[in-house]
Amino acid sequence: MLKAMASQNVKVPQLTPEDMADLVAYLYSVGYFAGGGSIPRGWVVATNKGCLHCHGAYGERGKPASDLTRAKGLDSSAAVVAALWNHTLVTPTVTGKKLPWPTIQPKEMADLVTLLQSLPARSP
Repeated sequence: MLKAMASQNVKVPQLTPEDMADLVAYLYSVGYFAGGGSIPRGWVVATNKGCLHCHGAYGERGKPASDLTRAKGLDSSAAVVAALWNHTLVTPTVTGKKLPWPTIQPKEMADLVTLLQSLPARSP
C-alpha cells in the first residue's frame, strides 16, 4: 500500500487519536450492521438477555415498559442499534435493584435487529 501511495505521490495520512477511535468504532460496528440475522434466534436473544422481562406482553410491574411493535424509525439496522444504544436507562425492578445491562455480541445484535424489524407495526 505504501508503495502504491508513493507511486501516486500520495502522503501517508497522520491519524489523530480521535480519528483512530472513530476508525476502530466503525470497524467494530460493521458486524452489527452486517445483516443476516434470524427471527427465531432474535427471540432467543430477547429472552436470554432479559429484554422481554420488561418489554414482554406484561413487564414485572404489570404493564409493558414499551410496546416494541409501536416503535418507530426501525427501518435500518443502524437505526435499531442507535435506538438500543440510546436505551441507557434500565429501571429498577420490584425488588428495587437495577437489572444488569446485557452484553450483546455482534451476531446476537444482527438477530435482534432482524427480530425488531420483523414485528408488525401497530397504531398507538
